Amino acid sequence: MNLSEEDIEQCQRAFNDLDDRGEGEIMADDLEIALEMVGLKQKPHKVHKLISEIDDGNRGRIKFKEFLGLYARLKYAGLQDDDQDMIDAFVAMGGNEDTSGNVDAEKLIRIIKNEFELTIDIEGLIKEVDTDGSGVIEFGEFKELLKTNYLQDDENDYP
Repeated sequence: MNLSEEDIEQCQRAFNDLDDRGEGEIMADDLEIALEMVGLKQKPHKVHKLISEIDDGNRGRIKFKEFLGLYARLKYAGLQDDDQDMIDAFVAMGGNEDTSGNVDAEKLIRIIKNEFELTIDIEGLIKEVDTDGSGVIEFGEFKELLKTNYLQDDENDYP
């Protein structure tokens, strides 16, 4: 997939802001900031993996061409990464890698409340997504549950 001129310009602006030497390279340590500047915030452990993939020779510097290629890859593969994270979480809770199977709702409630100590209304959320009322969460329901905006509601409770 080709990047638009707007994508390229956005990447160039972010890259230039971090190119402290003006040599067309940024420090590998700045990759996380650069990606965030172009709307592709990544978890720190993923950034380290990405650096190892694109920083040939472990020079600690990344060229614009490498950054642009990474931007394109992340922008168009982002949904796949999100889906894999969902599948990994589903499997960790008892589902299958091929997204078959299910997660026991009671087990999920125990983990959310006791292990993670979250104060969200997990029972209410499960009731909303368990549309067939089976008491088990299939992958589609699990995915909906994880996409729920409960954090926005909790943020309003704190000064």
